[in-house]
Amino acid sequence: MSNLVIHAASYLGPEGLGNDQTGLRAWPAELAGNLSRGELDGLHWSLLSDSDPSRFLRMDLMCRLGFMAAELLAVNFDALSDTRRDRLGVCVESFTGSLDTDIRFAQTPRPSIFAYTLPSTVIGELCIRYRLKGPVLSLILPDANGAGVLTEAAEWLRAGDAEMVLCLGIEAINRSTVNSILFPENLLPRGWHGAALLLGRPDNSPRERSFSGGTLVDACRNLCSAPERAC
Repeated sequence: MSNLVIHAASYLGPEGLGNDQTGLRAWPAELAGNLSRGELDGLHWSLLSDSDPSRFLRMDLMCRLGFMAAELLAVNFDALSDTRRDRLGVCVESFTGSLDTDIRFAQTPRPSIFAYTLPSTVIGELCIRYRLKGPVLSLILPDANGAGVLTEAAEWLRAGDAEMVLCLGIEAINRSTVNSILFPENLLPRGWHGAALLLGRPDNSPRERSFSGGTLVDACRNLCSAPERAC
């Protein structure tokens, strides 16, 4: 795996939010307690920027976390050539997927909710925003730490199917959803998070880090907790 590198990393979780350049910063005091308890309704674009993407307000929690994690990477996707965007893949992994939205739709069946009852919807939203046209894949696996997404991304890069891959690990279930239904023990949420890595081949970027495998969420949390200040 020595010929693959991490170009950028970001993380959102109960501990805070940030990227590999800035490190993690704490949530605003008025949100910190709720977020630590898994009450995620306060996750809003205004935590990152004053200008909302036009579609953000109607997104479900999974898409919001994915959008925020991708934006936190601080990568200028618009500056990439059309050729590079055509070969930039997106791979998302989750354990609970869109379950939060599925339950809300069962309780209140509305077309605006139905649009987000697939765990792959976040991929479509990201591809629209950043004009990405490479391979895409949505994984639902019993590991909440994102080990599978990195394995798939590395294979795409080795096989030449993509030049870079936006890898995301997302868990998003609101505490109110958990309390609204009797969850089977094996589906109980394992903690919420949004984590993103931009994985690719070396191109002499000052943010490049060596990629040695492992799990996506752990890698993102570690990189964002101890950033290289020289970047």
